[in-house]
Amino acid sequence: MIAQSHTPAVHDVIVVGGGIAGLTLGWEVARAGLDVVVTDAEESTGGMLRRGVLAGVELDLGAESFATRTSGVVDLVDDARLPVQFTSPRPGGAHLAYRGRFGRVRRSPLPRRALIGMPADPAAADVAAILGRAGSRRALAERTLPVADGPEPSLADLVISRYGAAVAERLVEPLCRSVYSHDAASVRLSALHPALWEAYHAHGSLTAAVDALAPDSRAGSAVRGVEGGLWRLAAQLHAAALRAGAQIRTGGRVRRLRSEDGATDVVLDDETLRGRTVVLATGPGAAADLLGVQIAAAAPVRLTVAEIAGDALRRHPVGSGVIVAPDVATPAKALTHVDAKWDWADAALPAGRSVVRLSARDGDAGGLETGAQVARAVRTLTGAPVSAGDVRTLTQVVWPDAVCPPATRSALATAAQERGIRLTGAIAAGTGLASVIPHARSLATDIIASHTPHEGARHVR
Repeated sequence: MIAQSHTPAVHDVIVVGGGIAGLTLGWEVARAGLDVVVTDAEESTGGMLRRGVLAGVELDLGAESFATRTSGVVDLVDDARLPVQFTSPRPGGAHLAYRGRFGRVRRSPLPRRALIGMPADPAAADVAAILGRAGSRRALAERTLPVADGPEPSLADLVISRYGAAVAERLVEPLCRSVYSHDAASVRLSALHPALWEAYHAHGSLTAAVDALAPDSRAGSAVRGVEGGLWRLAAQLHAAALRAGAQIRTGGRVRRLRSEDGATDVVLDDETLRGRTVVLATGPGAAADLLGVQIAAAAPVRLTVAEIAGDALRRHPVGSGVIVAPDVATPAKALTHVDAKWDWADAALPAGRSVVRLSARDGDAGGLETGAQVARAVRTLTGAPVSAGDVRTLTQVVWPDAVCPPATRSALATAAQERGIRLTGAIAAGTGLASVIPHARSLATDIIASHTPHEGARHVR
């Protein structure tokens, strides 16, 4: 660390937060020749791209895939010449677990052609199997309904009014909670999938819009990963940012921001940095604290990754994993069967070992901390006879400051604009690398274009 000075050097850009957005921005402005410092409170960068070891294999303990709806991730890897190899999931697809007749848990393949659970063909066999005849008939009527005037409703209200309650409850709500970490009543389609919202108005029907945009492949296939784990993307981007000239400082929490004389002081515990441009790439709670904004507390994100011994999962009973409907009694909202999804993981794991990832439905509630709890959840969601003794090792990761609802993003944006602070990452772009990386690169381009050297400024390299 650099000792605190009464007249700190002025950096062109200071980025608070070393997740994938902060690293992307740091690399981009550094390669343009600007003096940039990226700081992170943790001892390592990467944010929600995190490495772990189970069964002797390096695996993701955070995000493990990215959506292919934009080319943002691939473009970054190409432009930064990052030595990572992309890979696609196996074609088995994902399943939905839901309550069927007599309260039994049923597991059906997710519809082949759907977006956020909304089907392109409500009469398709894989849709009707989940909705039932009455639900399928109601959903078929969506094409005949006029587009309503007025402000955009919540996603839940939109789907119920267009497709009916069965689609909302059985398909949209589980997908929304598991993929976007929001319930459908708290978000709007235009925020989650702008292209689909535009296509809905262009076609006058959600069914027609989904039909025009949905890929003709099994659910869960519109993503890609990285050989050996997505955490490698963050590790290589960190190295590329350093090579470009960025400074990266970890293990120091920013306590406050103080603006004066056309610059902003970034005050840490043992030093103060000064920047002409300051960008927050943190979680919403940390950003709110630094901006002096009151926001509603969001539940933490909790992930359990477990090594399972035996052959119970070797037949891949639910393909790449399971999305869980709210009516299934389990603390998990989703399960990913890692070695069923990724060839590289299957090849790397020892014989007779599988790895599953369980995303908690309620990050505050727990329920997936012990081998017995994990085994029970796996049995419920896959039907495989997994016992507590089969759970050899497990690890939990909790992100207390990850979920950023649209209302919070709006409040942070207003406060940041008033103080001349820039925002990137999920607090500005929404969830997922496909959104976060393009936003960070666009912001970097904006900063580079607007940057003008100041007479007598001191640059630290």
